[in-house]
Amino acid sequence: MKEEITTLKPEDFEDMMRFLEKCYRHSRNYFPWRYPHVWRKDTIEYENRIILKVNGKIVSHVGIFPLEMIVGKARIKMGGIGGVATLQEYRGRGYMTKLMNYAISKMKEMGFSISVLWGDRQRYGHFGYENAGKMAVLTVSLRSLSIEFSPKKVNFYRFYGEVEKLNKIITLHEREPIRVKRDKKTYELIFNIDKLITYLTDEAYITYWGEHPKSLIEVGGTSTELANLLYSFLSSFNKEFGINSIELCLPYYNYETFHLMRKICASYHIISEGMIKILDLEKLFLEYKPYLEEVSENLALDFSLKNLSNDQLVHIVLENGSVTIERNRKGKLHIELNERDLVKLIFNGLHEVPLPPRYSQLGAIFPLPFHIWPLDHI
Repeated sequence: MKEEITTLKPEDFEDMMRFLEKCYRHSRNYFPWRYPHVWRKDTIEYENRIILKVNGKIVSHVGIFPLEMIVGKARIKMGGIGGVATLQEYRGRGYMTKLMNYAISKMKEMGFSISVLWGDRQRYGHFGYENAGKMAVLTVSLRSLSIEFSPKKVNFYRFYGEVEKLNKIITLHEREPIRVKRDKKTYELIFNIDKLITYLTDEAYITYWGEHPKSLIEVGGTSTELANLLYSFLSSFNKEFGINSIELCLPYYNYETFHLMRKICASYHIISEGMIKILDLEKLFLEYKPYLEEVSENLALDFSLKNLSNDQLVHIVLENGSVTIERNRKGKLHIELNERDLVKLIFNGLHEVPLPPRYSQLGAIFPLPFHIWPLDHI
């Protein structure tokens, strides 16, 4: 039996689609339909689709999907992991472990500071991933809008692929304080997915799957116009379909849209954004440096973090808007944690790790902001 770890080739495309459909029990050509920007024959980064073949047959796969998260002026390079699958009859042989370890090594070589995925915490915790980030899921109703806000009905329009409307969506989305970078082609492919429905005004948009909406997977625009759009949308759909409330997901982050939606919602809860693995601790803080400079204008902090899982040590000094980052040096406050607890501290906050009270001042910068809109999930 010949086993081979390699990367996908264009001639393997059809075999790959059938493999994924069998593993995930999806309909034919589901992946090019649902993820046209990364899974169509002409958009796949073949060199980042890692496969294991047995006697020439694809039996296991792990995909690397490069992502760049924008947080204000900061740019965080991430290796997204998706399409993790092994044919049922080949499970239990360690193939996923081999491919995940291969992918982690490759992502380090590619220069990513972190990796992100969505999946089972125990399964991926074995590789150093941990639940991280905070996303608010808010329920907004006609009643909550009417009581907590003074809504106005506005005219809204459905997007049918028009270039002018797509350009409005792009403009509005790129005003979001946290987002994943998309090029024009990606916007076009995503927002023209069949069964994805988008409504917009000149200053806001909402997007959801299917004909009878229960939850919005992406919103954008000014906070007041978004509230007015939600009110107008729910008023219209309540008359036709009896829908008087809807869920929307937002980054749990200090910005205007979150604060207004939190004020006008009927209820909300917090869920994890996904799972994060730190690949390069020093690079992570270097990439967040513009954000740290912004929030440390009136701060004075000197601390260091050590990843006990790989001995990476980084020293960070924040002093009145100036940030210094260097490796292999201890700070005045020194913290040593395993890689999963380090993820909890950096992206969830101090309350998730057992630190003495003297470290409470680090709450001024942790958790670091992190958000991936659901349309960017892979």
